[in-house]
Amino acid sequence: MLGYASGNFGKNALASTMDFFLLFILTERWGVSPVIAGLVVMIGLVWDGICDPLLGALLDRASDRNAVYRRMLFIGAPIVGIFFAIFFIDPGWRGSAIVIWAIATVMLFRTAYSACDVAHNALMMRLTEMPGTATTVSGLRYMFSCLGALAVAHFAGTFVASSGGADHDLVTVTGLAAMSYVGTLWISAASAPRSAQARAISSPRASLSWIVSNRPLLLLLALGFAQALTLPVFARSFAYIGKGVLRDAAWTGTALTTLAVAQLVALPIWMAIARRIERRHALGLALGIVAAGLAVFATGPTAKMAGIALFGVGNAGLQMMIWVLLADAVEHGERRTGIRCEGLPVALLLLILKIGGGLSGALLGHGLSVIGWAAGRPIGPLAQKNLLAMAWMPPLIGALACLMLLACLKLARQSGSKLRA
Repeated sequence: MLGYASGNFGKNALASTMDFFLLFILTERWGVSPVIAGLVVMIGLVWDGICDPLLGALLDRASDRNAVYRRMLFIGAPIVGIFFAIFFIDPGWRGSAIVIWAIATVMLFRTAYSACDVAHNALMMRLTEMPGTATTVSGLRYMFSCLGALAVAHFAGTFVASSGGADHDLVTVTGLAAMSYVGTLWISAASAPRSAQARAISSPRASLSWIVSNRPLLLLLALGFAQALTLPVFARSFAYIGKGVLRDAAWTGTALTTLAVAQLVALPIWMAIARRIERRHALGLALGIVAAGLAVFATGPTAKMAGIALFGVGNAGLQMMIWVLLADAVEHGERRTGIRCEGLPVALLLLILKIGGGLSGALLGHGLSVIGWAAGRPIGPLAQKNLLAMAWMPPLIGALACLMLLACLKLARQSGSKLRA
């Protein structure tokens, strides 16, 4: 399990870099307008998400899925690393030329990343067939994800530094991140079971029927979209807050480190909680802590780091529980139909998360444009206030919406039980 989970270190080193700094690199280093930069983020993530279910449906038609998953990781990981590293090499173009370059390289990276992402996440479904393993595997995966985010936070100064001499450092850091991705994905593939036969899905119609009839999966997809649309705005705003509000480039690295450490420390506690209380209650507790952290962040300058830490504690539980609940949904579908569908449910969750994240990036870019953000120019007090509100308010609304969704589901289940009685 540990070898498999280590793949999340490399995956999150790349994913966190793109999530936290893609928009910032486009606007601050390459002079792209915030609106266009947000669209670049959205196009890449939406394209990545669209690729996921196509790959997932194909994977579910294989009988020896483990062999296919491992082969995709061994072949695909170096391709992902190459396209990731190429993106951060500044060709020196500006205007429409740099936008075309950014879209092309992001699309190539996202296409390759999608193939490896689906294969790696589908392998988790192979490892969680035994009762009680879903929480352990999901927790270990997120532990390595936090370590990857911590590594990115350590090098945050390289991304937010002014262009010029820092360009060489940026290429070096992203090259190391790419190598960590290849290395950990290969370890993950080598650690996976060599062979495992599964009943293949015979047709696209059978796959669709399996998905539509799986109510826990559909509810998870709805909740996943709501949190992916809103929560990422918080951490994506850190680079802009550090530069535009606090005028302290080092603050971004400190904030990201605080977030990653809080998640890492809280993770063993969430693993213990998930084994002792109902999944839905653990998820609700995590969302409540996320909302509390955002509320603390909003209270003033002295409480910002405390709010970030509290948000990190809740987010660790939220992200871990999403994958635990996915494993539960796969088991639920197999019990109902006798067919184990893995690639497609994983791919659909990834699709939802990436579309939500892409729209979130586009909305953040639009918000930056509305408040008057421009590369190299300071913003006034009103714009600073609006930027801070934009950082915490949409995520807070998203967390509260997810809590309301959970409450509605509980009421629906209680009503259904009374009717059956």
